[in-house]
Amino acid sequence: MRKLLAASALLLTLLSGGAGAAGKMVAVAPFETNSLSQLIAGQKGQPFVLIVWSLDCEFCQASLKTLTQEKRKGKKLKIVTLATDSLDDPQAAALVQQRLAALGMTSDAWAYGAAPAEQLRYAVDPKWHGEMPRSYWFDARGGKQARSGVLTPAIIAQLSSSDR
Repeated sequence: MRKLLAASALLLTLLSGGAGAAGKMVAVAPFETNSLSQLIAGQKGQPFVLIVWSLDCEFCQASLKTLTQEKRKGKKLKIVTLATDSLDDPQAAALVQQRLAALGMTSDAWAYGAAPAEQLRYAVDPKWHGEMPRSYWFDARGGKQARSGVLTPAIIAQLSSSDR
């Protein structure tokens, strides 16, 4: 039944044009305990922000929206998303795709895979206790700055300008 609901939600998303302005589907990669190094390597030494979010986190939605708006204003922001919702849940996976597509975030998308959430959270950052939204600002040299809380245009300007 869950698979039928997820398939129906995905089909409705596609038919209603919810797959983004360009009609792109979002490919969401499974994030496992060894995925962080792969995620970082995929950025090829370029500065980027990793935003950790969840479908049921209202503050996360606000941060995603603000990041998208700032990028559209011309800010050089490379955004990588990591949903803490599991890809093992077809309905959640479809909703993650739908939410990202609606924001125009059609690349560099990840979501928790099969490992337990606690292990995946630890793989992201052993010092992180699960508060969201959580963002990690990586510079070109591989350094990172972690931040918990809602992202505002002022915070994005501050964090994205530091050594970028």
